[in-house]
Amino acid sequence: MGNGNTTLFWTDKWVHGCSVENLAPNVFACVPPRIRRRQTVAEALTNDAWVSAIRGGLNWIGIIEYLQLWDCVQGFQLSEQEDKHIWNLEAGGCYSSKSAYRAYFFGSIPFEPWRRLWKSWAPNKCKVFLWPAIRNRCWTADRLAKRGDSATLVGLLCGSKVGLVQVIAPN
Repeated sequence: MGNGNTTLFWTDKWVHGCSVENLAPNVFACVPPRIRRRQTVAEALTNDAWVSAIRGGLNWIGIIEYLQLWDCVQGFQLSEQEDKHIWNLEAGGCYSSKSAYRAYFFGSIPFEPWRRLWKSWAPNKCKVFLWPAIRNRCWTADRLAKRGDSATLVGLLCGSKVGLVQVIAPN
């Protein structure tokens, strides 16, 4: 934390690595959104302006959170240096779109069959046909029936209904 001119009081992580939103959610809920998005740390700490931003009444849990927040904020000293914002998802602390993209997929389940399909020697038209089948997205007759689609044809070999098939007769 530097001079507090570019760090937001309510939403940025500046109090012991946490945001006021996480430390005191009941107090945060009593602050109007317009103030949450604009009030910087420097503005809020000047003459304890953050206190006057709280609107409405607090329940007893909110009062406890308010007192704990008061204790954290009272001893806080700002310096003359500019604020330094650190991107936690990169080792150097600088933002990169690559690290943001990787963070987007944290906790997701990787889909591995794509490698076997797209790296195979099959023709592209076969790959494109199999891709929805692997992901269970084929418009089969039962899925079409659920949607109420009546445009089905009877298969030539097995006699089952086939959906979304266009037959072009030779001239």
